[in-house]
Amino acid sequence: MASDGAIAGVVFDLDGTLYDKRPVERFVMTRMLPALPRLWRYTRVRTGLAGVDFDDAGTLARETLQRLAGDPGKQDVWRRWIADSYEPQVLRAVERAGRAYPGAAELLLRLRAGGLRLGLVSDYRGAHDRLRALGIDPSLFHFSLVTEEHGAMKPAARMAARTLAGMGLAGERMVMVGDRAFADQKFAETCGMRFFGVLAGGDPPDPAWTPWPGVRARLSALLR
Repeated sequence: MASDGAIAGVVFDLDGTLYDKRPVERFVMTRMLPALPRLWRYTRVRTGLAGVDFDDAGTLARETLQRLAGDPGKQDVWRRWIADSYEPQVLRAVERAGRAYPGAAELLLRLRAGGLRLGLVSDYRGAHDRLRALGIDPSLFHFSLVTEEHGAMKPAARMAARTLAGMGLAGERMVMVGDRAFADQKFAETCGMRFFGVLAGGDPPDPAWTPWPGVRARLSALLR
């Protein structure tokens, strides 16, 4: 059990954090080869919306479509592609190519059993479906937030405030675990949390980043 002043909660990103998303991305790309330019454009637009607050999901969705295409007819094509092709393909990829990082599910169980509150903050719809596809029970998390359903993505300040309220802890008593510096590490800073970065390859940009085994060891150490 965490003592007063010690870390009492851990907030996780999902994609690229609890599993290596590179095989999933390869699976999606190989099965959507004719749509690769569309896929890359959608990814760039989504990245450009990080941290911008649109107040509600509908406004965020409309802004996304407007950035993808100016013509309403083309926007409708994009809307159908996202809902009927892209998002189902991502879930299919997680089901077939996704694997939780070694020991991830067991670590979540140990952290929870050790008295830490667990949170999940993902920018993408269908987070619980992807967790189940990975063999992780969504009910392990005391608090879950899909930011795009509320009109803003990490590291938006309103999403930070919602996370702090949902976790019921001060930022300094929590750790954020993520894989994107521009979203997850910035989100940790906005919340006043410590940050553990899951490094998928290359050199670590700062000491907060380490490959998954190092992150798992750091999190396990919270229970000692």
